[in-house]
Amino acid sequence: MNAEPSPPSVPGLLIGRSALLDDVCPKLDRRPAVAVITGEAGAGKSRFVHELLRRTTSPDVVTLVARCQEADTSFPFAPLVEALNRFRSGPLPADLPPVTGALHALLPDLADRLPPAPPPLGDPRAERHRVLRALHAYTASLGEAVLVVEDLQWADASTCALLRTVAADPPPRLGLVLTARCHTAPHTDSEGSDGLRFPLRTPAHVTVVERHLAPLSEAETGALAAGLLGVRAVPDEFAARLHRWTGGLPYAVEEMLRGWPGSADFPTDAAGEPPLPPSVRRVVVERLRGLPPAARRVVAAAAVLGEPASVELLRSVAGLDEPETRRALAAALREGVLRRTGGGCASPYDGARAFPREGGFPRKGSYAFPRDGANASFHDGARVSLRDGAYASPCDGAYAFPYDLARRAAYEAVAEPELPVLHLRAARALSRHTTPFPLAGMAEHYRHAGRPVQAARCLEAAADRAACR
Repeated sequence: MNAEPSPPSVPGLLIGRSALLDDVCPKLDRRPAVAVITGEAGAGKSRFVHELLRRTTSPDVVTLVARCQEADTSFPFAPLVEALNRFRSGPLPADLPPVTGALHALLPDLADRLPPAPPPLGDPRAERHRVLRALHAYTASLGEAVLVVEDLQWADASTCALLRTVAADPPPRLGLVLTARCHTAPHTDSEGSDGLRFPLRTPAHVTVVERHLAPLSEAETGALAAGLLGVRAVPDEFAARLHRWTGGLPYAVEEMLRGWPGSADFPTDAAGEPPLPPSVRRVVVERLRGLPPAARRVVAAAAVLGEPASVELLRSVAGLDEPETRRALAAALREGVLRRTGGGCASPYDGARAFPREGGFPRKGSYAFPRDGANASFHDGARVSLRDGAYASPCDGAYAFPYDLARRAAYEAVAEPELPVLHLRAARALSRHTTPFPLAGMAEHYRHAGRPVQAARCLEAAADRAACR
């Protein structure tokens, strides 16, 4: 008895997830059980859970699916109340505990099937505690049941309190499935860890399984694309580019391929870039809106720079001091908007990848600048000769977007009047904080900043250096 319609099946659903399902399914069957599934937005958590339920539940099992919503305010227990109200057509036991009468106000559609409402207690805290006990008792009365709560990172305090209570004292025949958005593997033993709003502490007899849905590999991305396009396989180059554009997130892959012909031809624009799906843009913009202003400035700086950038580069382009930059960067990392790409003392532009373009130089909206070492710095037209290695590269790692489409969406979200300022800062920061200097990238930044003379000098220097090699 499912309290929510099943989502449609999508080709390639199990790409890269079959082994994980084979691992989780038998554990969820050992009741009482708690399964925690995490992954970043678009990793396929909902579809994974749908398939998990299909494999582990029978028509006689009560299945309740609740989804937390991102909102500033929320009605207490809102996602659980909605799930229970959807179950109004299902059978309820005749001997519901008297305490469940406290649910009349929360479950008006079931009021005629609940015990009489108890008298008011006159203490709001006591009333909330009684409702909490009533919901726990109601859940236990359902018998063989699975309760799914998705997007737990948005759960309100009352929902967290109930789930914490259920996990600490689960009904013997209950399977509890929780999903949460995070970009790293879960750690459910500490407060506020990676998407979970409460510490998950269960008795020893409860089966607990925690799994993280990582993005698909390049090969898995190609297999998913083949299934969506209805072909046996796609070329390796197609899979590689698709993985670079989408980061291996199934949602982004599906949105990119929506409406494509059944082939692996690249529908790119004049700059060699694929269309940016509006749905992907909305997801990125929504996450940007949730960041503090300083973090949005750092994200805008990363979008303009285009390649993995050090804290010092981000600070210079964002126009913040170092403590502000690090706090802002921490917020962007926490929300998964940016991620750390590694340490070492190499220039962030070393080994930069770029799609082939006319003359080897990217156009507006591109997200990679070719590495182009240099021995000269250009500050508003002044040429200053420098020794190789005159500027030390940062050693505290670099930060970038999780996938190229996310960078493009963030770049397009920057207000048009701000772009020339940011590009000019980027050109100057690259000349100060990287070595060898990426002259082609600096030229592109100067061009977008409306400084054609400086852009031309950078290109001339790049040509001179190339001729000397």
